[in-house]
Amino acid sequence: MTKITCYLLLFFTISLSAQNESDFFTPPSNTGVSKNLVDDYGAIPNDGKDDSQALQNAIDEVTAKTNGGKIYIPAGTFHLVNIDLESNIHLEFDKNVTIIPAADTSMGNYAIFQLGRDRNYINNVQITAKSGKFTVDFRNVENVNGRVASLYSVDNFQISGIKVLDDLTKFSAITGGISKYNGDYLMAKNGVVKDIEVHNAHYGYGVIQMQTGQNIFFKNLWGDGGVTLRFETGYDKMNELQVGGVFDLYGKNIYCEKGNAAVMISPHATDNGHVEIDSIEAVNCGFAVRIGEGYATKKQDSLGIDGGYFANTSKVSNVKATYGTTAQVKSKHFKYMPCAERSLISAEKGPDGESYVAPSIAAIVNTSEGTGEGKFTVTMTNVTSISFPNQPKDILYSEDAIADCPTSLNKLEEKSYIIYPSIFNSVINIEEDSSVEMSYSLYHISGKEVVKGKVENGRIYPPENLSSGIYVLNIIKENTISSTKLIKK
Repeated sequence: MTKITCYLLLFFTISLSAQNESDFFTPPSNTGVSKNLVDDYGAIPNDGKDDSQALQNAIDEVTAKTNGGKIYIPAGTFHLVNIDLESNIHLEFDKNVTIIPAADTSMGNYAIFQLGRDRNYINNVQITAKSGKFTVDFRNVENVNGRVASLYSVDNFQISGIKVLDDLTKFSAITGGISKYNGDYLMAKNGVVKDIEVHNAHYGYGVIQMQTGQNIFFKNLWGDGGVTLRFETGYDKMNELQVGGVFDLYGKNIYCEKGNAAVMISPHATDNGHVEIDSIEAVNCGFAVRIGEGYATKKQDSLGIDGGYFANTSKVSNVKATYGTTAQVKSKHFKYMPCAERSLISAEKGPDGESYVAPSIAAIVNTSEGTGEGKFTVTMTNVTSISFPNQPKDILYSEDAIADCPTSLNKLEEKSYIIYPSIFNSVINIEEDSSVEMSYSLYHISGKEVVKGKVENGRIYPPENLSSGIYVLNIIKENTISSTKLIKK
């Protein structure tokens, strides 16, 4: 079917071998007046009360000044929600500031900061820390449907220096969406987002999700859980209207641990432009990079909409993935996991209610390769896998899926041998009826290989200085592999 084109964005893609922040954001030459939220607007830190109106009053007053100005938020705890930024506003937070969302369950979806929703563009906006990072704490919120910042119709912006203490909330910390104004759909453009970290994120969310955006640079992002940098244009309304999309988005130094992936590229039914990410690292994550083909839902197909894509100039480079056994993995990806490791998948879903605690699968999974609807090319270079015991490939494609494991790979689970004790100190015993040669590899649960070798006289001797913790023992026998969890005292 022919793609319905309701929104056409003409652009020229410039592939930058080394991104400069100045190519994306222009700092103001004159920041106007300087104000203090406490001294000038009466906000009282640490009193447990909602400080939103005090900050909004400060913004509204300062934006009316020539060249706007800077509003400094001194050390302390403040309660904020749905703050509307304005042009020429520069919020500067002391590194000892903690923000707690002032949101209850009646509020629905919310953000601490909103940048240009359903209005014309606001320009020249900054949310930064004076030094280090200020904190946003979602751990004990009543309403979990929140995010730190929503990017809509904003042009020339910078967001930096934020540490987010999450608790499996239902949005990525920073999101980019469409803004409707006078019949047009606007998106965030020309910005830098850097030095952001998120702890304990939900599988389906993480640090950044961009459904729209143009000419934005993401740098030094760190995520514990979820996806750190997600270029995923999956909002149904946006796909049905054929608006939005991401164009000329770049990333540098993107890190994930104990999550799903560091980077995700997924177009759904939207036609996207060029994206480019360099220096990606994942430790104990399902993947370092996930690239998915475009597709249309039944409703979108009935509207004549095809699966979307990203520009064939898109790139990911310098990708490193380190194996672990407590990543966030959804059941749809089990088919890519080596058969020998599927016994390590948790029996029940994890705390987020969607993913399972499971081993890392591979550095990259890419189902976008090929021709036809929803297919596109992403150039992938310098991909490294570390300590993956059973995964020989750095990059997996659709044809690498194994829906059903061969029976031969499950033979060792039929108790042809016994491993004991499950809580060991200086020796691990393997009791085997046959005299077939066996070899082994022992991994810490983080994915680091501790020792490997041949099983001699039914015994394995771990290193004397092995620290206490959880380990995974792989036994290799007649080209079959099985894995067992053990505990070191």
